[in-house]
Amino acid sequence: MRPIAVRVDELKEKLSDPKILTNKGLGNEVGFYIFDYEPEDELIVRDALPYIKKHIQKENPDISIQEFDLFDIALEFFEQRGYMDKNFKMEEKKGSEFLYDKMKKALKLATNNDWIVEYISEHKQEGSMIFITGIGKVYPIVRSHTVLNNLQAVVENTPLIMFYPGHYENGSLKLFSRFMDDNYYRAFKLIEN
Repeated sequence: MRPIAVRVDELKEKLSDPKILTNKGLGNEVGFYIFDYEPEDELIVRDALPYIKKHIQKENPDISIQEFDLFDIALEFFEQRGYMDKNFKMEEKKGSEFLYDKMKKALKLATNNDWIVEYISEHKQEGSMIFITGIGKVYPIVRSHTVLNNLQAVVENTPLIMFYPGHYENGSLKLFSRFMDDNYYRAFKLIEN
């Protein structure tokens, strides 16, 4: 991939494009975009997000940007219910895989009551641009393709940008450039590698 600083600069300009901001020119496609990057650039991308937001809002004062960190959303779910200590004890007794399975079921992922999708639906503001972050932090509990599939009906007329630590090519998601996620063909790649 090209240097991350160059790609982030291109991203700032691209996200200020009125076509992306208003979801114009997509035909009937949902305005879902993916900014993929090398996993080792995660901290650089995290640090750049406030500057990206500031740039977009300076160029487009009417646009608000909401960031939804999937890890923080999942953590809030378990903290609100007092499950954190139980989760640690369960992991100690039965292992990480068992815990991850239980956590997925508790979040009701990929169901009509998917808690992450409900959270985003309840907290999103009309007319805002949505940034989805925390993909790498919440793996393997939450999978990016599942979130994108389930958000389609919730975030219809809002541009959504997923910041993805891995590769997105021809509809194929490869988290951390190692783990094949599932395919997701409806998202547009924002900046070429």
